[in-house]
Amino acid sequence: MPSIDLSSGSFEIFLIGDTGDISPTKPDAVLQTLCAHFNPAQPSAVVFLGDNIYPRGLPPKGNILRKNAENTLIRHYEALKDYHGKVVFIAGNHDWNKGRSDGYEYIVRQENFIQKLFEGKNVFLPSNGCPGPVEINIGDHITMVAIDTQWWMQKGLRPIGAQYGCRVSSEEEFFEQLETILEQNKHKHLLVVGHHPVYSYAIHGGRFKLKHHIFPLTLYDKDAWIPLPGLGSLIPLYRKFLGAREDVAHPRYRRLRSKLKEILAKYPDIIYAAGHEHNLQYINKNRNHFVVSGSGSKVKYVVQSGKYLRFGQKCKGFFKLRYESDGSVYLSAWTIDTSRKVEKGKVIFEEQII
Repeated sequence: MPSIDLSSGSFEIFLIGDTGDISPTKPDAVLQTLCAHFNPAQPSAVVFLGDNIYPRGLPPKGNILRKNAENTLIRHYEALKDYHGKVVFIAGNHDWNKGRSDGYEYIVRQENFIQKLFEGKNVFLPSNGCPGPVEINIGDHITMVAIDTQWWMQKGLRPIGAQYGCRVSSEEEFFEQLETILEQNKHKHLLVVGHHPVYSYAIHGGRFKLKHHIFPLTLYDKDAWIPLPGLGSLIPLYRKFLGAREDVAHPRYRRLRSKLKEILAKYPDIIYAAGHEHNLQYINKNRNHFVVSGSGSKVKYVVQSGKYLRFGQKCKGFFKLRYESDGSVYLSAWTIDTSRKVEKGKVIFEEQII
C-alpha cells in the first residue's frame, strides 16, 4: 500500500470480542484495561466483535436470563459513556440466540436496547439483522466495513431485501457490494470486521489437542474430565471435517469463508478482524492480515505454532491497531495486568504489519 498521509496524525482502533460474559454487577478488568488506553487527544475507535451477551443474547422480558443480559449491556455502556471516539458493536452467534430459529427477534431486541443506551447513536451494525456490508469511513484514509457473519449460519428468518431495510437482496449481491466498497476505497487503509474468523488456529478452526480426543467433553465444560478414548475422537473429528454451525468446516461457514478469501486476496494489506475464538491470534497469509480478538471475557486454547500464525495466546485481552501518519500500521496485543500496577495492562505482542 502506498504511503498515506493521516493529516490529523495517528489513529487507533481497538478490537475486542466476546465480552458477553463480563460480570453484570461489578466493573470488569478487561473493560477497565481497555478504557485506560482512551485519550481524548488521540483519535480512535473501538469495535466489539460480537457475542456481546452470553449465553443467548437479549431474551424477551420475563425470561430468567433477561436481567443479567440487560446488565451486561449496561456495563458496556458505563465503560464507554465518556469515550470520545467512535463505537461499533457487531453481532455474534450468541447474540442471535445461538443460531436458534427465533434469533432474528433476539438481534433486533439487542440493537434497540443498545441504541437506546447510546442515546440513538447508530453504533450497532449492520442494522436490522441484515448481513451488510456497511461502509464506515474514518476520515479520509481509513475505511472499515462491518458484516454480520452469523446471518450466514443462522436458522429461521434471515432478513434480506428492502422489506427488512437491508441494502442487499441476495447473497450474491452481498459479495458484489462488499467488493464494490473495497474497490472504491482500495487506496485507503481497509479493515473488515465480522464475528467469525476466516482463519483460526483454535477449536473452531479444527485444531484440537490430544486431550480433546481422550476427554472430548472438556470441549464444552473445562471440568468434564470423563475419559472416552477411541470413541472420544468422534467429536473432534466431526468438528474438524464436518463442523457444527459455529465451525469453519460447516458448509454454510465454508461458503462464506471461501468467498471472503477470494475477495480479500485481491486487496493486499487488507485487515480482517473477528472474534468467536476465545483467544488472541494474528495470522498473515497471502499479504492479508487476519486478527482474532475474542477473549474479552472468556479464554480457550490456541495452538502455539502454525505456518501462517504469527502470534497466538490464551489470555483475556484485546488488539490495538495504530495507523501512523506515514502510512505504516502497528498491531499490538494487550492483556490485563493481574497485579493492577499498570492500568493499560501488558503488551504481549507488537509488530509493524504494514
